[in-house]
Amino acid sequence: MAQFYKELKELRESRNITLKEISERTKINVQYLQHIESGDFTEIETPYLRLFLRAYAEEIGGESQRALEQLDSFMGNNRPTVISTNSIEEDTEENNKENKSQIKTNKKIRQDYLIAGGFSLIFIFSIFVSKKIFNKESNAYGTSDGPVIKENVKPLNDDDLLKDFVLDQSSNEMLTVSPPFFVKFKTIQQIAYTFKNDTLPPIANIINPNRELDLNAFIEPSELIFTSTIGLTLFINATEIKQISGSDFPLRLIINPNPPSIAIQRYKPLF
Repeated sequence: MAQFYKELKELRESRNITLKEISERTKINVQYLQHIESGDFTEIETPYLRLFLRAYAEEIGGESQRALEQLDSFMGNNRPTVISTNSIEEDTEENNKENKSQIKTNKKIRQDYLIAGGFSLIFIFSIFVSKKIFNKESNAYGTSDGPVIKENVKPLNDDDLLKDFVLDQSSNEMLTVSPPFFVKFKTIQQIAYTFKNDTLPPIANIINPNRELDLNAFIEPSELIFTSTIGLTLFINATEIKQISGSDFPLRLIINPNPPSIAIQRYKPLF
């Protein structure tokens, strides 16, 4: 079967549509469009790959749903597992033979039921306790050695920064991507963040270790305040913003759409 991304490229070229035209309409960087047409899908962050491919296919007049299905097939996703009917029948027959060869007395069966019931109660209780430990309000998080209790950090706002911290460093960087902005971040340590958008109320939340979050796309000037950026990785439109990492203290990230740029402000405690 011909590689589907080559067929998409041929369709685009047959309709005299340039990558620059697609980029201007979709706000997807031309570099990502080139990766799609060359089949370099590993160069695009997974959360954005399907979004970019759908938009690209629709712009060239292709079938976006078919393109996504071909992508899954190409990358080996969603392949159904086929279970042989003969295997099921053989297993059933073997189980019947084993059951016939291991007939139990009524007393033994009752004992087995009691034991199974006891384990079921323990299992249900463990699920209940796990939900209590790991619910949204809990200050426990899981590690390879089991749950660890840690005091939750507190999201910060502008008043907190003015009251308890002082600006230490500030820098501005131009972005190579254009709005709408898709922000994703993940952390290996517990952090708190506050997200402010010109048109929406502020959002404050806590992220436990080994978690990731995707913010809704936006086109207005916005800012993020992190309690720290140790162990934090942040992407804007699948491009990693490495300049923000490694701060023990609060960091404010201001994202401007025109021109596309970011301002990075690092803070330190007053005392």
